[in-house]
Amino acid sequence: MNIFEEMVKAEKSFKSYAIVTVIKNDDGGTAIPGKKMIQYADGLIVGTIGGGAFEFECIKQIEGIIAKGKGIEIITVEEIDLLVEVFEPATTVVVIGGGHVGNALLKTLKLLPFATILIDDRDDDFLNESIALADRYIKCESYEEAILSDAVPKGAYFFSGAHKLDYDAYALKGALQKEPAYIGMLGSQQKVQKIFSYLLERGVPQEDIDKIFAPVGLDIADGSPAEIAFAIVSEMLMVKNSGQGINCRDVKNKFVSSRNCGAIARPIEGDR
Repeated sequence: MNIFEEMVKAEKSFKSYAIVTVIKNDDGGTAIPGKKMIQYADGLIVGTIGGGAFEFECIKQIEGIIAKGKGIEIITVEEIDLLVEVFEPATTVVVIGGGHVGNALLKTLKLLPFATILIDDRDDDFLNESIALADRYIKCESYEEAILSDAVPKGAYFFSGAHKLDYDAYALKGALQKEPAYIGMLGSQQKVQKIFSYLLERGVPQEDIDKIFAPVGLDIADGSPAEIAFAIVSEMLMVKNSGQGINCRDVKNKFVSSRNCGAIARPIEGDR
């Protein structure tokens, strides 16, 4: 087992986890400094830091540390020092429909530290590339039921681009029940109005419908799947980072940092 490969998997696991590293042991034994173990919030253990009663006691203590959330702690168990680094699940984007735009969106999201879930009802052969791009794939019979399942976390970002109007409606109905951070839907104004009417008729409150970004994306794309995908991701980032969706040069009274506008301005050489 390659512990570093397992660490990459953990980052996209949709679960909280801790990376545990032995940093000091003056008494010898199997807990050699540098040994690593991954411990998930659900109890799954990958790797070992020494085994036996020592490791069992470590696991019990680390459970409580993971429960406290993201952070770094150093603990001592049986005179052995351990570095415990706790990580929260990556922000999850649920892509409903792996067609042209869904596929382009999955490719674009690979550039960002998001975990992705693809949901679709079509044959795997048709979706082969999209399935490979997603961190998790759910083949469904019912879009709403798939979204409401435990496999889809609450608070995710949702994009709906299903291949039938009805499926988008079912998907939105499910997504609205998952405390979404963002919901966007692909489609024309006519399609949007039809689906919104459908949701209203089935008891979805207008205030919930108003949370849906539809038609999806910022007004920056030329209509190609690749540019639409960038427009969608831009809108997601605008919501995530409380942005305004305007040029950084036009942002007033806001510190320009690498977080929101690329780089801190520096004097041009010679202009001092």
